Amino acid sequence: MNVGIYNNVIKNVDSYKKDILKKGFEDILLGEDTFKNVQARGRDELVDFLLIKYPNYSPDLNFARRSPIYQDEPNYIHTDEMMGDLTAILYLYYKGKKSCILKAKYNRLVVFPSDLYHSRNIFDNYGSAENARLIQVCFLKENK
Repeated sequence: MNVGIYNNVIKNVDSYKKDILKKGFEDILLGEDTFKNVQARGRDELVDFLLIKYPNYSPDLNFARRSPIYQDEPNYIHTDEMMGDLTAILYLYYKGKKSCILKAKYNRLVVFPSDLYHSRNIFDNYGSAENARLIQVCFLKENK
């Protein structure tokens, strides 16, 4: 499978982002891993988009994550293979820096096999409150 890159995925992305920010964030323990500053999401516009583009997959975990500056992170370069077969990351912040493969862009979705090593494009996070780094992640599992 190739990497999928989709721009302008969410129709009214500013409203979508405001809705995420107003609902708040919390730390969630999944197995031995703590997902910091996340908001569990159910079926939403991102999931609907993914189900159309990837009909042979089902969402397994969908969450938004805010990563302000100085938030301690458990890892940097990693895989998500224990979470599913595909990882989808929707960028919901404007500050884009070059990474090895692509530049983060507001309302851009990147979908890739979960066993590929990857990392955020900066070692440290940045911003605070509504200006903190914000992404939405959805792990998909192949229907068998």
